[in-house]
Amino acid sequence: MKELVILTGYSGAGKSTAAGLIEDLGFFCIDNLPPDATYQVANIVAGNVDKLAIVLDVRSYLFGDVKKAIKDLKDRFNFCKVVFLTAKKDVLIQRFAHTRRTHPLSKQTTSISEAIDLETELMNGVIEAADVIIDTSQINPHQLREKLTNILSSAGSKKSIIHIISFGFKYGMPLDADFVFDARFFPNPFYIPELRQKDGRDEEVKDFLKKVDGVDEYLHSIFNIVSFAAARYESEGRNEITLAIGCTGGRHRSVYFAEEIKNILEARSYQTTVEHRDVDLG
Repeated sequence: MKELVILTGYSGAGKSTAAGLIEDLGFFCIDNLPPDATYQVANIVAGNVDKLAIVLDVRSYLFGDVKKAIKDLKDRFNFCKVVFLTAKKDVLIQRFAHTRRTHPLSKQTTSISEAIDLETELMNGVIEAADVIIDTSQINPHQLREKLTNILSSAGSKKSIIHIISFGFKYGMPLDADFVFDARFFPNPFYIPELRQKDGRDEEVKDFLKKVDGVDEYLHSIFNIVSFAAARYESEGRNEITLAIGCTGGRHRSVYFAEEIKNILEARSYQTTVEHRDVDLG
């Protein structure tokens, strides 16, 4: 076996969809094993498949210690990657209401809201063990596929992979970010009529922001923080970091900073992915 993925996360966050997408990427998927059986099953399957994905969720808590199961797998298979799917509480509530599905913890609680709160509490230890956290609140299955492809294609890499997200604060911060940087204290191109309909990838916006005092210093400060953190994470066996850069609407400043950070990181041999979450909304 060359790749092992533990797919987990909150009910309603998209694990079933993600499992199907991972299967399309060539993984042999096993869903809802009892935690105590995951180690034995992974060992049995290891000699027969190159790529294995094991799906664990809150139902697994009925049969054992999920956090211990994950630790045992990571100790045995040093290439094991834990992918945790999350979403905002109001989004999870809407999804359950729309699909009319029953939450797995509905028998232990009196409402969807309470069930989500209980699940969040139960899975605190699991989310802390995650290598990658994906917030599905505002992404569709195509975008989820792209994220998973980027994440899983980097499996086995020794150098840190930096996932960069630009966003607008008025649409909420990304839940999957390890670091959040604010670009709202720089002049906003939105208020310049000829730049309003453009975004941070357009040359006119880039030329405008490059001339703003403090922009270069801020870029390099972000790089210094991220590179320092990457080195420490690597020493702990984690090689993926998600950083988010926000401005008001997620169209101009955050997009510019995300692209510039990407260039700085790639010039120093880091692998990167970039997502401009709100560029078409701002």
